[in-house]
Amino acid sequence: MIKITTMVENTAPRAKLRAEHGLSVLVDTGYDKILFDTGQTDAIIHNAEVLNVDLSAIKNVVLSHGHYDHGGGLKYLLDIKTHLNVYAHPEIFRKRYSKAYGNSLRYIGIESREFYEQKGVNFILDDKPIKIAENIYTTGFEPMVTDFESVDKNFVYETKDGYKEDDVPDDMSLVIETEKGVFVIFGCAHRGIINIIKHIENVFDKKVFGFIGGTHLGPASDFQREKTILELKKNKNLKIIGPSHCTGLLMGAKLYCEFDDKVIFNNVGTTIEI
Repeated sequence: MIKITTMVENTAPRAKLRAEHGLSVLVDTGYDKILFDTGQTDAIIHNAEVLNVDLSAIKNVVLSHGHYDHGGGLKYLLDIKTHLNVYAHPEIFRKRYSKAYGNSLRYIGIESREFYEQKGVNFILDDKPIKIAENIYTTGFEPMVTDFESVDKNFVYETKDGYKEDDVPDDMSLVIETEKGVFVIFGCAHRGIINIIKHIENVFDKKVFGFIGGTHLGPASDFQREKTILELKKNKNLKIIGPSHCTGLLMGAKLYCEFDDKVIFNNVGTTIEI
């Protein structure tokens, strides 16, 4: 049995837990504790104390991509836990900005590789799927194959030749293999949840039966939202849908209306077992 607990998310339904725009999920296999993303601040430290989670037992962290709301909490985690292994895509350290704030650019990246390595982080960077523990893997690079999903056009990154559009190639998800099939934890799913599911089913040769995490359907177009719902309905193996973070309240409610009791409102402190 694998226990999955959401440590950081946009909504905190219980007293004393702290919410923030971000995501962090703890995967406990009984032998290994893996942290997928870290939120953006020290909320992960606060929530771990409330949830009675021992963060010092964590050796491996996976960062889904290089945005502040997923990797920002890592520096706070390093205040209490050094010598961590951090798994990510090689492009995670891009200097990233968003154009969605009027005429100014807002920095939305994380600290430099050197900053973390000075604090004891050992980075394992690869664009191929990486085995983190028994039956737990990263997706590796997620190719864009559908004709209705796209990366947010407001994202740019800094290069020596100026700013270029950022298609977030480092976007990765966490894959848990079980006898039922595959369970997926999305970070933000910037490259589209249907793209990602198709990639996973192709690479791992198993059907996805459930997912939780950010879907980035909140800022997506109405066309992408409707097509995504239609594609999800085609998946007869899908039993668990746990939208959170960048899904937004409206799309979370819409998914519930469409999929009824398959939907889990995945917030801070939510725990599921698979």
